[in-house]
Amino acid sequence: MLERVFSFASRAAVRYGVIRDAARAGLDFAKKYPVAEIAKKAKLGKEAVYPFDELDVYGKALLGAEVYEPGYPRFLTLDRLVLLPPAFTPRRLEKMSELLREPLYIDVDTEAVVGGFKLRLPVTVGSMGSTDVANRVGVELSVGAARAGIAMGIGENVATMRGYDRRRDPTQPSFKERLMAYLENVEDGYGGVVIQQSIEDAFDELWNHVYSDVDVEPYLEEGLIGFEIKVGQGAKPGLGGEVKVPRELALRLKDKYYLPEDPEKVVKDMYERHSAPGTFTESILASMIRLLKNNYPKARVWIKSGPYRDLDRLIDVASGADAVIVDGKEGGTGMSPIVALKDLGLPTLACLKRIMEAKRRGVGASLILSGRLYNGGHVVKALALGADAVSMGRPFIVAVQAAGAEGVERFVEALKVEVQMLTSALDKYSVSELSPEDVAALDREIAESFGIRYVYG
Repeated sequence: MLERVFSFASRAAVRYGVIRDAARAGLDFAKKYPVAEIAKKAKLGKEAVYPFDELDVYGKALLGAEVYEPGYPRFLTLDRLVLLPPAFTPRRLEKMSELLREPLYIDVDTEAVVGGFKLRLPVTVGSMGSTDVANRVGVELSVGAARAGIAMGIGENVATMRGYDRRRDPTQPSFKERLMAYLENVEDGYGGVVIQQSIEDAFDELWNHVYSDVDVEPYLEEGLIGFEIKVGQGAKPGLGGEVKVPRELALRLKDKYYLPEDPEKVVKDMYERHSAPGTFTESILASMIRLLKNNYPKARVWIKSGPYRDLDRLIDVASGADAVIVDGKEGGTGMSPIVALKDLGLPTLACLKRIMEAKRRGVGASLILSGRLYNGGHVVKALALGADAVSMGRPFIVAVQAAGAEGVERFVEALKVEVQMLTSALDKYSVSELSPEDVAALDREIAESFGIRYVYG
């Protein structure tokens, strides 16, 4: 009975010892005030900063910002947009003349060139790093993404924590295993892999190792390799990478990363490991782009940006890169402070507005949107409003956990069918033809912001 009566917050309050008697539970108060959150901090201290609980075990949980709060959405999302098909379809008539038959959704061309890579679908796998939940499935994810013909990122700290070409943990693949699993499964030149390098990875000269690796050289010649400068991510813009590591690994990493507790002095099972967020100014970022283009001429240059207040300026400065990924605050991460998930950064929909404005300013780099995107409708809406592609992270983790590399391929196959069906309904036969006329908003302020139809207007 107690489980049915209490809200989640109330049950949490009971667990942390604040409420012990259902008759005195104050259910309305517990729903409106963060009793459990405060009690958890009182019980656990700094451990309560991160969103892990009995069910959300670190390294196995898929996390991200809470979009909905009781009674209302905290953020307006792409789900507040709808696609408006026309009754009169002159483009369909043209396609019929071209095909000598009635066109179908299968006639929609989904191929695109994004960030210098030829893709079967304008979708990329976000750069996921060294956390257990991402790295353990990294090889199968690489195989599936390559066979699907979409681009993929390998996130920061993988080589430093898991080893460049040899496993430091027999249960965890090394960086090069993930890289070569992708490259060796590329088909017909579709796809590409981009590699992040953190401050700590730079100590080990990761990009230099990759660029001079004889096994990678043929793929550099084919134009299938890119290097990604991480200026931030959606779930924690302005913060570095945080993970928890066992004591053996903590002892090895203590001289490269910040560990709040010295594993030589404090003995425990797991330790927090923090990496630096990197320091950027306009000139530093511009110089880094020039440096990469000069030092690694065969590699593409990508930028990963968080949802910053000066995002417009960042996109302009980064316009010399091949691609810029703009990650909205709804993005997931392996480990991010709860308060950051709640309060830091622009929502994905607001980031899409900045992408639209950048395209209108003539920014030439491919602009990629990410942050809680997971279906073909999200892809079509993003493309129609200016994005060149979308990037997804958590959906691919779920896909590979559900059905391995083939699960990734089938997920992309389903995305493609959804994109083709929606695009054909809009009387378009290439994703490159999608435009703001295809989209309307359920909220007047969104319609006015994007300059699109308001459905109730």
